[in-house]
Amino acid sequence: MAMPEYTDGVLELLRIEEDCSQDFPVEKVRSTGMHIWYRELSVFDTTRAKLSADGIEVTMKISIPQYKQINSKCICVIDGAQHEIYNVAHVTTKDGFKETELTLKTPAYDREVYDDETGTQ
Repeated sequence: MAMPEYTDGVLELLRIEEDCSQDFPVEKVRSTGMHIWYRELSVFDTTRAKLSADGIEVTMKISIPQYKQINSKCICVIDGAQHEIYNVAHVTTKDGFKETELTLKTPAYDREVYDDETGTQ
């Protein structure tokens, strides 16, 4: 039994929040302050082709230690590039370790990250 290794890189986790203080809701992205090590997984050609047919460009699939607070309202920043989370799956490996698998896609647009202390971008 081998423990999983997360040595392919580190992601920064951002969260998309809705600011309803104005006349209409505005999406704001804030840093969670979390940096998580990940392991890159293979994206099968059939999966990539099916999603591509629906207009979804999968950038990568990664595995992290299980974290149940992550969802599609989060953004992963890897090597300075933003990746939206398309799908989250909480799995248990054959050795009994709990992991979260993330399918990442190209974002519709790069979002500005708001600073919690100053409230600015």
